[in-house]
Order: sequence, then C-alpha cells, then structure tokens
Amino acid sequence: MSTTAAAQDAPAAAAPRPGRIRRVPAIDGLRGLAVAAVVAYHFFRPVLPGGYLGVDVFFVLSGFLITSLLIREHATTGRIDLPRFWVRRVRRILPAAVLVLVAGTAAAGAVGGDPAVGLGLQFAGTLAFVNNWTQIASAQSYFADQGVQVFAHYWSLAVEEQFYILWPPLVAGGYLLLRRRRGRGRRRVDRPDGRFGRAPVALALAGAAASAAWMARLHLPGEDPTRVYYGTDTHAFGLLLGAALAFALTTGAPSPVADSWPQDRGPLRGRAAAAVAGVAGLGVLAVLFVLLADTADITYRGGLAAASAATAAVLLSVVRGAGPVPALFGTAVMRWLGERSFSLYLWHWPAMVLISAVLARTPAREVPALPGLLALAVSLPAAHWSYRWVETPIRRRGYRAVAAELAAAAPRLRLGVPATGVALAAAAAVAIATAPQQTRLEADLAAAAATRDRAEAAEDAAVTEHRELPEGDRITAIGDSVLLATAEALREEWPGIYVDGAVSRHWDAVPPILEGMEAAGTLDPFVVLGFGTNGPAAGAGEDLLDRILDSLGEDRVVVLVLPYGDRWYMPEAEAEVLAAARARDNVYVADWCHAAKADRDRLRADLVHPTPPGAVAYVAAIRRALDQWAEDDKEIPGVCGT
Repeated sequence: MSTTAAAQDAPAAAAPRPGRIRRVPAIDGLRGLAVAAVVAYHFFRPVLPGGYLGVDVFFVLSGFLITSLLIREHATTGRIDLPRFWVRRVRRILPAAVLVLVAGTAAAGAVGGDPAVGLGLQFAGTLAFVNNWTQIASAQSYFADQGVQVFAHYWSLAVEEQFYILWPPLVAGGYLLLRRRRGRGRRRVDRPDGRFGRAPVALALAGAAASAAWMARLHLPGEDPTRVYYGTDTHAFGLLLGAALAFALTTGAPSPVADSWPQDRGPLRGRAAAAVAGVAGLGVLAVLFVLLADTADITYRGGLAAASAATAAVLLSVVRGAGPVPALFGTAVMRWLGERSFSLYLWHWPAMVLISAVLARTPAREVPALPGLLALAVSLPAAHWSYRWVETPIRRRGYRAVAAELAAAAPRLRLGVPATGVALAAAAAVAIATAPQQTRLEADLAAAAATRDRAEAAEDAAVTEHRELPEGDRITAIGDSVLLATAEALREEWPGIYVDGAVSRHWDAVPPILEGMEAAGTLDPFVVLGFGTNGPAAGAGEDLLDRILDSLGEDRVVVLVLPYGDRWYMPEAEAEVLAAARARDNVYVADWCHAAKADRDRLRADLVHPTPPGAVAYVAAIRRALDQWAEDDKEIPGVCGT
C-alpha cells in the first residue's frame, strides 16, 4: 500500500505560478482517511477488515492531482517539462522513502529471524521502483505470509512511481497529437476555454475499465490474489479514474491565476450534484471498509473498482466544496493526519513487523492488540518527525538548499546528521550481507526433506501394512477450547475416545500432558492435537512442535488440526501445522480451517468456536485425516487464511 506522492505544490498563501493547482485543504483530510484506514487494517484488522481500500483512495488522489498538474502546466506554458516533473517527484518521494528503507533494513538486521529474510532483494526492488513485481516474481503472498517481508507495503508506492514514469509522456504525447491536428487545419478537439474535450476522459475511463476487467479475468477464485492485487496492469484503474476526473474538471485556460477546477464549467458542473455524489461516495466507502474482505472473490471482480469510483465521487465533492463532506475532511485532525500520511504509511508497516517479531519471543505474544498499539506509538512520532525534518524541507527547498543549510548549521548538526546517515547505511549493508535466505519454516522443511531422503530406500523396501480405522479407545484428543467445544461430537463419533480440552490452552501445555500419560501408559497410538487458536507453537519456542512430535514417536499416528481464527498470528500457526505434515510421514492434517471458512454458520459469534453444526464439521475433518492414514493416501491442504 502506498500514499499519494502527488502533493499540491504550493501553500495557500503563495502567488499562483505556471503549472500550479489550487490547494484544497480537504484533500489532505481525504488522505488522512486513507492512511487511517490502512493503519487500522494492519494494526487492528478485525476492527476494519476493508481498511486496505485506503490504498485505492490514494491511487485516485494521485491520478487526479498528477494529471491536473500536467494539464495546468501545458495550459500556462505551452509544454510539459518532463525532466522538471520527475525532479519534483524525486524531491517529494525519495527523502522519506529512502530514509525508511535504510533505517528499516538496519532494524530488520538487528531483530533478525524471518523479518530479515531476503533483505537484499527487497532493498534492490524497492530502490528500483519495482517492489511489486519482485514480490510477485518471488511468490510472496500479501495475504498469507504477512510479516515476512518488512517492506511489503512499498508495493503500492512502486505502482505509483511506475505511473509517474509512464503517464506524463502519454499526456504530453496527447498534446503533441492535438497540436498536429490543429496544424493540419482539422476540427478543434478541445473546448473553447482550453479544456480537453471528451476524448481524454473517455480514454482514461476505458483504460480504467480495461485494468479492472483484466484483474477480474486473472483472478482465480480460491487462489491467493496477490498477483492481481500487486500488479500495475491489474491495479491501475484507481489512478486512471482519478486522471479521468482531472480531464473532466481541470481548466486549460492559459492564465496562471485561473482556477484549476472552475465551479461553473465542465461536464460535472453543479454543486448540488457534487454534494450528493460526495455523501453517496463516502457512504459506499464506509460500507466497503467494514464489509469487503481482502480475499473475497468480489473484491477482485468489481469491489476494488467500486471503492475507486466512490473515492472519485468524494473527491468531486471535495474539489467543488459542496455539501458536508468537504467540511468533514477539512477538520484540523484529518488535515494533520493527511499531511503526514506519506511518512506514516512508510513507517507503520516496518514498525508492526519488527515489533511483532520481538513480541513473538516473549509471553506478551498472548496479547492480540499489543503489537498494533506499540507500532502506533512508534510510527506516529516517527512520521511526524520525518515529515517535519526530512519531507517538508527537501520538498520545498530542494536537496542543494537543504545541504547548504546543513553545512552552515551548528557543529552538532553539521557533523551529527551525516554521521548518523553513514552509520545507518553501514548497518543496512551489514544486514543485507548477513540476511538469511530462508525463513525458519523453510529451513526446517529443507532439513526434514534431507532426513526423509535418507530414509526413502528403507521405506520403499518396506511392505505396506493393512490399516484399519481406529476405534475410540485407541484415540487421544488434546487441545484448546475449540476442541473442548467439540467434545460431545467426538465422543459420539468415537465412543471411548479420551478428550482433554481446556480454555486458553497453548502448545506449551502439551509436553507435560504427554509425559504424564506416557508414564501412566494411557497415551493411545492415535493422537489428535487441536491447537493454534491461542498462538503458534513457535511463540513458546522455535522447536516446540518438533519436540512434541518427537516425543510421540514415529510409530504413533498424529492428527494436527488446522486452526481457524482472526488473530494476527494465525498465518504462522497455520503454516507450522502444514510444515509438520509435509516433513513427517506419520502426521496428518484435519482441515478445520477451510471447513470453518466455507460456512460461517459453523462458527459462533466470536468467529472462533464452533456451533453444533461446526462441531460436526470439526469431527468430520479429523475423520478425513484418519481415512487418509487408513488408505495410505495423505493429502496436505493449501493455505487457508482467515
């Protein structure tokens, strides 16, 4: 996700200059809504499951403001200075983006573990403005493995940067074509006031429709949607909708003091209509923020495009200053947040990833909201600091002027700032050089695969035994409150089964239970373990699950329940179950996660514990795992998610 880098370049009090556009404070407030939604989605996802749509709000804003700047520059100067345009974007984007990239890389190296995996590729891809494509090429999942890539959020900044490179030449080429048509004496294709005619609006809308259709075409239901979400080709519709709105509203009048977006002209004239559009658009956005899940098929088959269209309606109201929406976004709080939205977006995700990684090694991992609260406490001050001391000075005065001011500053600053920069760069270089290339899970899988390869010859020579499904008196089931809620259904399916479930039980309770049962001779040859709802086993020790499975031995059949829930740690809890099943022949997966996800009627109001029908589905998942053992036909489900 990203924040718009197309800031309006002039303060309200400055005299208009060629190529400038009218400053609308409420646009900053709309940015504030966008970044607040994204942060809420990343920090407290159950509160705002559709908050990721804030990125699409940013895209529409970027397309609108960038295109408006290009139109006004051509109108007042007769040309579009592409090098100057790109220099302004570099001044706007690079200072904060590179600062967070370098500081985040150094911090990830210090924290170590999974957040440091692949730092070199992440750094290079981000610096080259192709972060989204490097993540796609390396099969990174935005939806299943969050937290592994500390710079995953730079994907949307890469999309915008690619737009900034490709779009201005296209607009300049359009003006050149228009000039040639005039030179040949053909009919004027622009309006008398200098504004573009309908053709550019139609072309931008056609491009947006094509991008949205391409997203819908490439999206495969039930599969990870990262490719269509990250792709510049599939996610350009918001930028193009914003561009279409700019073509419709922005004047081509040659006077540098002309209003960028006149109130009484253009195809979208009328304050009353704009006011209604703003209220309706904001209502649609509010509903989508609450209801549109990030992995739902409808999201990629019109949902994201609908959010972009709703944003365009809100933006129309804001630019026209019509209705209650501009007043809402013109409040001091929303504008303050919007002015710092770019820095806040950059800082918030690395803070969340690194703080979560540190907390996962402590008992504090059991507090679901703690990583988000701590990340908010870190990223807000960091965003304000970088906005004040990095973003704003360079954006307003340029690199040379800021460097000259620093050279003339007191020795503490003149020497301290470069020294700090060198230290951060050196720490980042060390972090990249020493970064692991595999996550802990991938390393465990590789080791397990090597062990299994050594045993293949003996396994191939073994005679397959006849297997029969066990009776209940041969099954031990141990788990947390989810398993406890299915105890009656388990006993009905397997009379004589031993069930031991408890509320808030974590994986670290398993070893003493198994030791006691083993000592008493009551541990059965078939063991069902239903955990993960309260955290992954790795949270209590990186090798805890391996130690548990080692203690059960290779002669027992172990069924691990694939957990379902909405906690931030669920992807890791799910991944370690699947990894264990891949690594060990005697471990099977009871796929409760996909069963729960397929039918919410199987879940109680907390969306974690099963209803009576859910308990039946939970038991059926265990039954299917035991069937796989009996038929010697093991299946490992795909990533489920929440």
